[in-house]
Amino acid sequence: MRQLPQDFFRTPYAFYAELRAEGPVHAIQLNTGVRAWLVVDLDAAREVLRHPAIRKDPHTEASRRARGLPAGDAGAVNTRLSYHLLNTDPPGHARLRRLVTPAFAPARIEALAPRVLAIADELLDRMAADGGRVDLLSEYAFPLPITVICELLGVPVADRAEFREWSRIIVEPSTATHEEMRHATAAIADYFERLIARRRAEGLGEDLVSDLIAAKADGDRLTDDELTSMVFLILVAGHETTVNLIGNTVLTLLSDPARYRALHGNPEDVPALIEEMLRYDGPVNVATLRYTTAPITLGDTEIPADELVLVALGSANHDERHFDAAADFDPRRPASGHLAFGHGIHYCLGAGLARLEARIAITRLVERCPDLRLAADGGELRWRESMLIRGLYDLPVELAGAPALR
Repeated sequence: MRQLPQDFFRTPYAFYAELRAEGPVHAIQLNTGVRAWLVVDLDAAREVLRHPAIRKDPHTEASRRARGLPAGDAGAVNTRLSYHLLNTDPPGHARLRRLVTPAFAPARIEALAPRVLAIADELLDRMAADGGRVDLLSEYAFPLPITVICELLGVPVADRAEFREWSRIIVEPSTATHEEMRHATAAIADYFERLIARRRAEGLGEDLVSDLIAAKADGDRLTDDELTSMVFLILVAGHETTVNLIGNTVLTLLSDPARYRALHGNPEDVPALIEEMLRYDGPVNVATLRYTTAPITLGDTEIPADELVLVALGSANHDERHFDAAADFDPRRPASGHLAFGHGIHYCLGAGLARLEARIAITRLVERCPDLRLAADGGELRWRESMLIRGLYDLPVELAGAPALR
């Protein structure tokens, strides 16, 4: 059984390349002691992401057996947050998606562009006033999407520091104790239950929480637990993806300063660059947990029933059989085929919002800060110890007027 190398979170792609050379799926033991099957090539990943015998519902005995939990034990995550789209299988998944999808209609997302642009400029104004060296993640990449999500949901932006800490614990379980996980997930469930109750009592508004409360299809509505879970998912997934997409993009660009400078005055190149970034070093490393309900065969390997399956999206997106020179960052390559937002019925509903925010964030950053440069070398940067998220803890940059890093 394979184990993650010591430098996995810093450089996962070399390890993934070794695994792909040996086969499409491998038994692995994570740093937490959890054992699972890691799927590393693109064809196998697509198969798993749409396989009817591979499920996601955490409330079943099969799920508990796969996770090694005693009967009746739901794990450390508060169960009030476990009734969202990513935890639902057919046919229930189609019902939830039908109720939630209108909130993410393309026209509605595109209508957010002026507000996203205004938030980006406000943040860049503050950075310019501070001058010198700043952490791009805390000053720009994080506050931009969390502000958008807070405004969409109708929750106070002032609470974003709490959201960030709760989110960190949830997406980095290996760095948190079970008690910290229980506390964080209970706190966020309480927060959104109070928010939903207040919205109902005071009257529905023009925010996304109100839309989800009012959502109805064929007389059906979201239950209270589904409402709480969906708002939780939107908050966490709605900013974590974009924070790390922006951060990883800026790091890649500043690692080749000529490429960063070439974008200045050429905003039309940004959408293709973002799409390649999603493939090259996207914000989601491994898809959320799945488990087998019957034996399945991938390549020459049979995975028994009641086993955890992890799909390494980052590895699939570097599959040499599908992407020429897969290890190279090339915004000129065709944009189709990557799995950064998943595949099949669980394809990310918020993909359009993430692309919009990243496009505006990078365009305005390059226009407003043409002399931006890294203030640390690659070996000094710290990567988050999360199987789910691929992103940095911080990204120090110099805005202008400082000698280039050598």
